[in-house]
Amino acid sequence: MFYDASRKLILKGVDGVVMVADSQEMRRDANIEAVDNLKLNLRQNGHDLADLPYVLQLNKRDLPTAMPVEQMTEELRVRDEPIFQAVATRGQGVFDTLKSIIKLVLADLRSGARSTTAKR
Repeated sequence: MFYDASRKLILKGVDGVVMVADSQEMRRDANIEAVDNLKLNLRQNGHDLADLPYVLQLNKRDLPTAMPVEQMTEELRVRDEPIFQAVATRGQGVFDTLKSIIKLVLADLRSGARSTTAKR
């Protein structure tokens, strides 16, 4: 994957993750690959996506080629993470996604569920 090295570096000290999926049918396989790559890169950095604050955003919902939300949810959902529909070019759903991940990260940090030394 072209961006694999960058993703590994970015995910090294991660406190939470937002996966932004492109809703277009032609991006279906790339979305699935991106989720799988995210899990792999997190594991290689000593993290487990099941233990991190995580939000899924379904972007480009305004396009006529957008897949049904139910199908995308079934194919991309990792656990019970919040899912937001978005049209980023209009700002729709973007702030809701950001507010959600911030709340999840803050709650996680307050709970002390993961020690800071384990993350680095």
